[in-house]
Amino acid sequence: MNNSYLNNLDYEPLRKTTNRNKIRWIAVIVLFIVMIFTVILATKKVTAKRDGYRVKQVTSIEIQRGDTLWSIASRHMSDEYNDLNDYIAEIMVSNGLSSDNIQAGNHIIVPYYADASQ
Repeated sequence: MNNSYLNNLDYEPLRKTTNRNKIRWIAVIVLFIVMIFTVILATKKVTAKRDGYRVKQVTSIEIQRGDTLWSIASRHMSDEYNDLNDYIAEIMVSNGLSSDNIQAGNHIIVPYYADASQ
């Protein structure tokens, strides 16, 4: 029995589809690897080591018109603090504040770090 229809079938479209799927999978895997390396490298924190010992001190500042705890903390925060919100919370605790409302003309104490005298 000679089936001329089966003998004349072209299997090329199946091969092209298989190759496209392989290329897509390879592209997805490469993209995933690049994303992993990006996350790893982007989350590294590089800091320079300081020579010497630093001591926490406080200073008193007068609140000026337009000042907020955020603006004051931004001006006085040092590298020892990781997060501005944590620094603001420390300022609030140091001054016995229950809210972030401050008034111009008042004084607050602000902690900071300085090199220790040797």
